[in-house]
Amino acid sequence: MLLRRSKPGDYRQMADILYGMGHDQEGWDYQYAAEGGPEPSLPSWVAVDGDEVLGLVEGRFDSTYDERIEQPGHPLPHAWIYLIGVRPDAQRKGVGTALLRCFAEQAAMAGCSFVAMSPDQSDGDVFKRVAFFRSCGLMPLVDSDPEDVHGAPLAELLTHLRELTGKG
Repeated sequence: MLLRRSKPGDYRQMADILYGMGHDQEGWDYQYAAEGGPEPSLPSWVAVDGDEVLGLVEGRFDSTYDERIEQPGHPLPHAWIYLIGVRPDAQRKGVGTALLRCFAEQAAMAGCSFVAMSPDQSDGDVFKRVAFFRSCGLMPLVDSDPEDVHGAPLAELLTHLRELTGKG
């Protein structure tokens, strides 16, 4: 498995992954880009095996959070994972963890001190997603809703993900 920045040749498969997750608008953005439309607005990375896209992560490195999840002990910039998705046949094989680590490493290079994201709550699988993100080191940031926004200081997250993946 190789992790790298996404390229236009990946967009069709990325769209298929997103459509399969029920993210129709995001899928359409990549499909449209694959058909010659404008590039997607956020940077993304993919896990590939040969020419096959196994999963993707998309986010930004200049986020400021609203008051309910503000992280005053961590200077800006902060990173926000907009979405992460893995093909069903590639799940539970380390692809999602590798993508999360890839994003965290990119966030570190961008000078971020904190990473946050909001698990997709559109279906009953939210509990599985929350369990995955917690196993990767992301913790709930809103005490009243353990399924809401999750995050972690970037240095702690990278240490945890490196331990999980067994690679320095």
